[in-house]
Amino acid sequence: MARRRSALAFFSSVVLVAGAAACAPAGSESEDKGSGKFVVARTGDMDKLDPHVATAFQTIDTLGLIYENLVRVDAKGEIAPSLASKWQQSGDGRRLTFTLRDGVTWHDGDPFTSADVKASIDRILDEETGAVARSNLLAVEEVRTPDKNTAVFELSEPDAALLYALTSVNAAIVHDEDVEAESVDKEPNGTGPFSWKSRKQGQQVVLNGYQDHWDGAPKIKTLEFRVIPTESSILSGMRAGTFQMGQLSDPSVAKQAKGKSGFSLMKEASLSYHTLMLNGRRGPLKKTAVRQAIACAIDRQEVVDTAAFGDGKVTGPITSPAYPYDATKGLPCEPGDVGAAKKMLTDAGYPNGFTLQTNVQTGEYATSVAEGQNLQEQLKKIGVRLKLNQLTTDPFVKAWLEADFDASVALNGGSYDPYLMYGRYFTKNGSLSTPAAWESAKLDALLTKGNGSTDEDERSATYEQLQQQLLKESPWVWLFRGEDYYLVADGVQGFQTRPDASLIALAKTSAG
Repeated sequence: MARRRSALAFFSSVVLVAGAAACAPAGSESEDKGSGKFVVARTGDMDKLDPHVATAFQTIDTLGLIYENLVRVDAKGEIAPSLASKWQQSGDGRRLTFTLRDGVTWHDGDPFTSADVKASIDRILDEETGAVARSNLLAVEEVRTPDKNTAVFELSEPDAALLYALTSVNAAIVHDEDVEAESVDKEPNGTGPFSWKSRKQGQQVVLNGYQDHWDGAPKIKTLEFRVIPTESSILSGMRAGTFQMGQLSDPSVAKQAKGKSGFSLMKEASLSYHTLMLNGRRGPLKKTAVRQAIACAIDRQEVVDTAAFGDGKVTGPITSPAYPYDATKGLPCEPGDVGAAKKMLTDAGYPNGFTLQTNVQTGEYATSVAEGQNLQEQLKKIGVRLKLNQLTTDPFVKAWLEADFDASVALNGGSYDPYLMYGRYFTKNGSLSTPAAWESAKLDALLTKGNGSTDEDERSATYEQLQQQLLKESPWVWLFRGEDYYLVADGVQGFQTRPDASLIALAKTSAG
């Protein structure tokens, strides 16, 4: 889904400091410093409280500090213990046994047990929940709990991506009592390093460091996510010392932040990918040749240079670091070949082109509008007219989930495992098959084959075929991977960036 982004111009620091102060609901700089509060500034608010249905990145960032999983991904991208201290897989790959960590408590004081694991997985698999991760866990037939410290997953078939699937915030473990009371979406109650305190919608979310956390109490006592309207205002607030950290997505603002005093700029190549999603269930886009023509007409590097100031890398569908493939092999053309694209469109029966209602997000996805405008200019050369509909986050997300678009400029989350990137979109029971807006038996078969194999060479070869098939069918046009940017105040210690954009390092961060 679309990540927090803003693409407004940089004004004078005097005006913006005043603007930042006006938007600071939690008090002045001196009050924050005096209280020991750690303030993270961002342009968007979370939209849900239920981790199992969260799609907006702001929501996932926040809930990922409150809830935990059986296993986690470490800084190197490898599976590591979390609520499970160890696990063992059977020889046939159809049983996964987790030994749960002792001494873990929920933020309400209750002990964590295997009953919580079973309730969480059952809830995710219940179609009525609408859980985002459901399609990633369909191999789980049953969760057995022989004792309070053991959870046994019985699988219908081997599932190579299952452990990675269990690291997602969408697969977080929630309290069984909250499931029974149907209160998971009312007030977060996790086992993570930070507990829920309060929220002022559209302004701030406040968390407390959980002093009884099993891995030690965070050094940050109070963590506030403060919503600031523009990234330029975040930059001015960092200059003024108002925030301890600022999250950016706009390359132009990040460029202005370089070399400034009082804070440093950190950046990380993201697993997420920028894409032009095409609705293959509508009009001309039902034809593969039409979607291919659009994919062939677009010069991806031009989009990077124009919209992201060159701060990005052209990508194909798969961004998982362990599976590097040719970004455009599978397309029937050289990207940016307008003549070939025009001929393909004519041969498909559309010599005069057509118009596509195209959604772009404003406010929290900084390069979205600029990407849309560049794509608009490129595609008009072959007669495809993009009518850009600029939407704020909530209506954009709603339209995205319902596939209420002809085309949509989107920033979608990547993963360390290719199946987790696309199984939810392009398998028969994919939980995000609606916004994927395309069905393909070949894609389904390749995803199923890759995830069912435990031989890494076979998986790699299968996922290379998957990448080429995605490009051949062109349900979307994959553009580039960008950067995530963080402004970190001088004196802050322990924060580390991650390709998956998780903020879990805040659990070991101090303000100095």
